[in-house]
Amino acid sequence: MTETFQKLDEQRKELDGVRARTEEKAKVLAAEAAEKTARAKDVERELKLEREWRTSLQETSISNVERISQLRQENDQLKQISESYLALQEEHYALKEVCAEQERTLEELGAQLSTAKLATVELREAADNAQRQSQQDGGGGTAWANDRQVTHCKGCNREFNLTRRKHHCRNCGNIFCNACSDNTTSLTGNAKQVRVCDDCYVLLVGRYAVLN
Repeated sequence: MTETFQKLDEQRKELDGVRARTEEKAKVLAAEAAEKTARAKDVERELKLEREWRTSLQETSISNVERISQLRQENDQLKQISESYLALQEEHYALKEVCAEQERTLEELGAQLSTAKLATVELREAADNAQRQSQQDGGGGTAWANDRQVTHCKGCNREFNLTRRKHHCRNCGNIFCNACSDNTTSLTGNAKQVRVCDDCYVLLVGRYAVLN
């Protein structure tokens, strides 16, 4: 009987040791499980952050692609505007050259017209001079100054040149520049308006005023 109790006691002690070891192992396993659970939560949180980062990066990439496309369109528009500007600039230069050429042509035509008018005036005065000289040669009338002999204006005494032309006064017959003979009036017996010098103009106007 004693031997039986002794064996039972040994078995109890052995079971207590097994129980203690089992409990200790269970504690270790529980700690490991808790650690793995915490680690799993950390990994899950990191994965969530990575997913959010990837989503944000993808959205940024899409936005950048759209921005790049927009910038390319704007660049194409700027190229078109630049090409249009260059074309307009070339057209402007061409029109400017045409205008300059037309202005030069007009200046040449104006110079030719002025020369033609001057020649017409000189021919008319030459004809009048010839007619007046013929009348003088036939007797009577005012003696006209010789056009070839006179070199200075009778009024201001300035020398005649290409720009300062000679003009006969139809009343006294002397030769004046345009400034000193820029008057027109009619002479006795002739209703036609003719060129006269300043002195003759004052004299004739005063005479007509007295007669009227």
